[in-house]
Amino acid sequence: MLEVLRIYTDSPLRNFTYLVREPNSKKTLSIDPYDPDQISQVLENKSWGLDYILNTHEHNDHTCGNDGLVSKYKAKVLTHPAGLGKIPHASHSLTEGEKILESPDGNSYLKIIYTPGHTFAHVCLLQIENGSTYAVFTGDTIFNSGVGNCTRGGDPKTLYETVLKEFQNLPGNVRLYPGHDYLKNNLKFSLSIDPKNEAAIKALSKVEGMKEDREFWTTNFSEERTFNPFFLVFDPKENLVSGIREKMQDQSMSSDPQTLFIALRSLRDKW
Repeated sequence: MLEVLRIYTDSPLRNFTYLVREPNSKKTLSIDPYDPDQISQVLENKSWGLDYILNTHEHNDHTCGNDGLVSKYKAKVLTHPAGLGKIPHASHSLTEGEKILESPDGNSYLKIIYTPGHTFAHVCLLQIENGSTYAVFTGDTIFNSGVGNCTRGGDPKTLYETVLKEFQNLPGNVRLYPGHDYLKNNLKFSLSIDPKNEAAIKALSKVEGMKEDREFWTTNFSEERTFNPFFLVFDPKENLVSGIREKMQDQSMSSDPQTLFIALRSLRDKW
């Protein structure tokens, strides 16, 4: 099984960096490196090298560790084809469905999926274990109780299509590894739209009881589908629909999932 380490960067945008290691080959990958010194310290403490860097997309807070890590470890930088020329040191364009960090028996690997919406150079990674999806590294596509914004080179309709195609039908036990810790704030936004959502109320209480910046809740998609409004739109309850209509000041707004999703994204941008 692949070994995953999550590093909280304590950055202004509350970034997560991930280290993923295949234990047989001892090949190690850094996903969205932020602070090269922090990452190097973790690698040294584990007596690991660094073979690859994968940037889920081109925004600076997901690539700013590339320079230091490439200089120190000569790691190969992997990215969406549209990231070449935008991402520092990127040299390998990833194909959709490509497997990386594959174990010798083929039972463990990361699988690349193209996920446009936040930007048009975005990939996510499915962690496959024994033929089933175990977890997904989502960059800025899916957050705990939210999705990425589309204000810096993205498109909300495209993001909706990506969520519908790639994430809506993932098994409920799949773990979510996002690019940022926005859970508390996102739950507060969710409750501003749908204040009677019991799952969101309980989730916020749980998060507020955790040690700030030290403990993080790894949700799964079953949990997300109870309090993440961007998933709740696929089977919208009246409280959610009325809450969105009220905030948008449009009582005639359609309740179809795409319209609700795009409205939610617009509301979140201004919240």
